[in-house]
Parts: sequence; structure tokens; C-alpha cells
Amino acid sequence: MAVLGMEAQTIKDGSKWWDGMVLYTATIDEFGVVHMSGIWSHPGNFSFSLSPVEGGKYPYCLSADAPDAVLPVRGELGWDVDYIRKDGMNFIAIRKPKGEICHTLVLTPDNVENCTAQEEWAEQQPVSDILTNMLLSPAYLGRFNKSELRLMRNEILARHGWKFQSQDLKDHFGKQSWYKPVADNNQVKLNVIEETNIQLIKSEETVPEKDRIHRDRFNGLPAREITAEDFPGGLADDGRGPEIIDGEEVYVVENEEQLIANLRPNRTVYIPDNVHLNLSRILENDVHFKNRPGRRWSSDATAIISKEPLVVSEDVFDGRQLTLVNFSGLTIKGGKNASIEVDPRYSFCFNFVNCDHCQLINLIIGHTEGGNCSGGVVGMRGGQHNVVKDCDLYGCGTYGLELIETSDFGLIDSNIHDCTYGIMEMRSCMAVRFDRNDFFHNREFTLIEATGCEGVSFQDCRFFANDGDAPLFGLDNTFYMGRTLVPLIWQTSQAPRIGSRRIRST
Repeated sequence: MAVLGMEAQTIKDGSKWWDGMVLYTATIDEFGVVHMSGIWSHPGNFSFSLSPVEGGKYPYCLSADAPDAVLPVRGELGWDVDYIRKDGMNFIAIRKPKGEICHTLVLTPDNVENCTAQEEWAEQQPVSDILTNMLLSPAYLGRFNKSELRLMRNEILARHGWKFQSQDLKDHFGKQSWYKPVADNNQVKLNVIEETNIQLIKSEETVPEKDRIHRDRFNGLPAREITAEDFPGGLADDGRGPEIIDGEEVYVVENEEQLIANLRPNRTVYIPDNVHLNLSRILENDVHFKNRPGRRWSSDATAIISKEPLVVSEDVFDGRQLTLVNFSGLTIKGGKNASIEVDPRYSFCFNFVNCDHCQLINLIIGHTEGGNCSGGVVGMRGGQHNVVKDCDLYGCGTYGLELIETSDFGLIDSNIHDCTYGIMEMRSCMAVRFDRNDFFHNREFTLIEATGCEGVSFQDCRFFANDGDAPLFGLDNTFYMGRTLVPLIWQTSQAPRIGSRRIRST
């Protein structure tokens, strides 16, 4: 997908801007500061400012008359603001610190009554008709739950033939007569509205439910709804407690807030049939992690000095990842087609640091877009006796597994496929077993790479349709294979060689 890039534009004095709820008029002062004053059918203080940025990537930043001012638009003081003129569109785009658009205001000649009528008309149209020809707004998106938002975002891509990795998206769009997947997603080209709407929807997915907006419930402040965040100790605080499924005591979670709230040592968390979680919806919001017991907002989880179990939103190159630190006895398992994904390309979906006896069971786990250089699907650093079982790890990250200084790890009855750098990377590990797994459609370098590892074994595994530019195995120590299918391209008369060592078959 292309990245929005425009030449800097200047907002004109007296111009009017509509954000789906409020009509703003721009007034330019002698210093070039744009003062936005808004009106709507309900009274309220709708005002903010845009200060010019000399030599910056974008022409403005969000500002206000007072440092504690409450902004009526999505964003925080100091965030970048772009003025985009492209493909017949003229709009202001407020960008998050990593550049994603989270709020837009469209240039308009209309009054507030006409703007409101246009918005109400749009809400009566089929969603598919709106996605590609109208910039969306928080007021419009506030009508949809987060599962619906995910389908809307991906429909924009599907209309261009985007080839999905997530099985539920494959199934959903595969039923549509118009969906014709392309061979290479790099062929997909989006217009400015489509690119912006994808970013707006992704941003809306991260907004806590209590802060979401829709005009039907708007009375001067966003509606207050009870969510899992009202029970910081977990959903058990509401008196409901765990449930019994198949004779096992589990804590059932159906959204991202509930998952984070219920992560505890010595507990089984259960994601029901056909429930899809996108962890980026909660990981990007510091309110869920800062000053919360058992949680941290960190740039480096490995630098945290603590012996207590911690749920960490950790910074990566293009977003944040979930890192669990010092957990023991935690099991996260899913029902039929239960899935978990993240948006950042350079993140792990699950990252475990110094965790023991933890399990991921019967889950589909992966990324929404491909990445390079860093990140993967599941990461394990330190700890022992951890298991991934009956899972589908579909990559788009660099590796399906990254294991560092861990021992007694098992990948059992699972798949690793469609990873951009290879199947797995291991460093200084002991007693790592792979039983009854399939590894396929992975690329691009040495597919299995390990240094300083002992006791690595592959039993009843299959390798097929992979495309690396180096030997399948790149290990510097003896490893073991039993009843494992390796493609003929790697089955030489001398058997695959790893440095100066030979694999040991049983």
C-alpha cells in the first residue's frame, strides 16, 4: 500500500471544516496560528488551535490556549497536523506520533444544517458504498462494534483483491462473489480516501468503548458505558467469577479489555468460538497500562526490574506489542476459530519474558500486515516448560517462533506458515521439541536458524512449499529428526549439513 505523502498546504482564513459532528471556522492570527471555532446543534466549547511548524514534516501541530485544555478532536497537544489536497479531496489530518491518521476535517462550503443532513444521509447508505468514496468520522464509526470495524477496514483491501492470512477473513471474503484475491499484495493500490479510512478505522478500534462518540447519544460529553476497565482486578470483581467449560474452570473473555484484565498466574483464560481479538486496540492506549496494578507501559520490557507478574504494553518500531513478564501457570486457549492478531508489522503477537509453565492452546495467531527486520508471532525469552499446542501461527512477522535462552519448550500439533524471514530462530536454548507440526509457505532466508542450542528435536513434522535462499537448517550443533518429511531439494546424499555437523536421524 502507498503511504500518504503530500506537499505542505496552508489553511486559509475564514475556511470552514466539517469533522462529522462539528463545523469549524478557521481564523488566522498574526503569527500564523489557526484558531478553529466550531458550532453544532448542541451547545459546547468546540475550539482548538493549529500552530505552524517551521521545517517540520507536517505544516501544523495541535495546540490550545491553555496546557490543560480539553481538545474536541481526537489527538493530544503537540501531535502533527497535515493539510492534504489530493484526488479532489481537501482535508486536515491529525496524526498520531507514529504518523497514522486518527481524525479528519473536510473543507466544505456548507452550513452546519447541510453538513448534518449529509452525514445523516450517509448513515442510511450501505456501508460498502461509503467505505471507498467518503471520509469516515468518529461519529459515523461510533455506530459499529469493533468486530464490525475490523471487517470494514479489511473490506477496503478485499475490494482490491488483498490476499489475507487470517483464516476468518479468508472465509468471510471468500463467500463474496466480487472477491478475487491477487497473487501479490504489492499490486494493491489504494486511493487517498481508502488509505485514510483504513487508518481512521484502525484508530477507532483502539478507542476505549466509553470514549467512543455517536451523535445519537451525544449530549455534550461521550456516553459513559460500563466495561471491563471498571473492574481493575479482572471480571471476577463483578461477582460472576470463573465458568466451567468441559469440566475445566476458565475465565471467559470476549474482547481485548477482558483479556488484559484476566491475565493472571495459574489461570486458564478462554476465548470462545469465532471470537477475534486485535490486541492493538488496547495496547495503543496508555490509560489501560499506566498507573495500573500489575501492568506497565514500557519502551523495553526486558529492562524492567521486578519479580511480580506484569502485563506490559511494549514499544516497537511501528506500534506496541504485548509482553508478559514473570508469569507462571497461565494458559490462554481458544474455542473453534478463536483468533488473535496485532497490527504493527515489527511486533510479536505474544512475547513471554521469564515465564514458566505457560501455554497457548487452539488459537489462530498472526499479524495484519507483513514486516521485516524484527518481530514475529510468538517470542520466548528465558523461562522454562512453556508450550504452544494446536495453534496456527501464520506469520507476516519475521519468524513464527523466536526462542532465546529458554528451556523445555514444546511446539505440538501446530502450523507455522507465511513468515517473511523464516520458520524460527533459536539462541542458547535447551530441550526444545517440535512434535507433529507442519511448516509451509515460509520464506526468505535460512528457515530454521539456531546458535548455541542443545537437545533440539523434530518428530513427525512436515516441511513443504517453503522458499528460503539458504539451507533449510542452519544450526551449529547436533539436532534430532524422527519420521520427519523434508523436501527432496534438501535431501542430498550426504544429508543436510549444518556447519561441520550432521543431523542425527532416528
